[in-house]
Amino acid sequence: MVDKQKVLADAPAALNRPDRPWSVTVQGDSIIAQWKWMDAAFFGSGAVSDEQREYAFIVTLMDNGKWHETDKTAGESSGMSFDGGSLHMGMSSQQFIGKRVEKSITFGFGKNKQTEETGVIGFNFDTSAVKKPIREYLEGCGWKKPGLFG
Repeated sequence: MVDKQKVLADAPAALNRPDRPWSVTVQGDSIIAQWKWMDAAFFGSGAVSDEQREYAFIVTLMDNGKWHETDKTAGESSGMSFDGGSLHMGMSSQQFIGKRVEKSITFGFGKNKQTEETGVIGFNFDTSAVKKPIREYLEGCGWKKPGLFG
């Protein structure tokens, strides 16, 4: 098993790649992968909305050669619409911390604020795209994910 400090020190170089939309940093005993997977303005008939979605996968290395995982998601939406002579405006936000498996495909007419692309835009999100490479890295270093009872 590779020493915990070496695993942490080597994680960004081993996991950050130009073809991955997420990036890894290390804080204390944790490897943190962050992905802002949606930042868009969508346009519809008489409506406009602004959508942002972020995901973080946090893996904390324990001294016994095992790790614990936590998923964090956050999202914000704001929009306005004009319907029947009335203007409607609204905002919402959501956060989740725990264990999560999620796949999502979102598309519509609008503007991707990260790429500046306009027209029909789409966003593809899959938590396994982040989790799998990090788990493989840790397993390759001789670390183990704890079972159901720890």
